[in-house]
Formats: sequence, C-alpha cells, structure tokens
Amino acid sequence: MTALVLVLLAGVAAGALNAVGGGGTFVALPALVAAGLPPVTANAAATVALVPGSVASTWVYRRDLEPVGSTSTRR
Repeated sequence: MTALVLVLLAGVAAGALNAVGGGGTFVALPALVAAGLPPVTANAAATVALVPGSVASTWVYRRDLEPVGSTSTRR
C-alpha cells in the first residue's frame, strides 16, 4: 500500500512538472524503480505515461505552427 501511495504522489508531481516545463520523468522513474519495477519497465511506463500530454499539447498548439524558411509544416 505504501508503494502505491508513493507512485500516486510521484505521478501527481511528475504531471505538475511536465505541465510547468517538463522533467516529470526525473520524479516518476525513480519512484517506479523504488516501487519494485525493473528499470527498463519503469522507463517504458514513464515514457508511455507522457504520450497523452504530448498529444494534447500538439493538438492545442496546432494553429501556432508556422513554416520555417522554405520548409512546410503541412508535409
């Protein structure tokens, strides 16, 4: 039960850090390893947990994308 609470609190802290400026994995990864997951599994879980936030950020800022030089963002 203690490990579950630790991982939950680390997840909240990681989400807050990612919302502010990134770096939530620095909190989530050690918490998952401390909870008993192997390092590779903890890394994969932390990476997968970041996907929804990345997709949401891309969707929200889609109108702010502009071409850089001759490179098109539409391709």
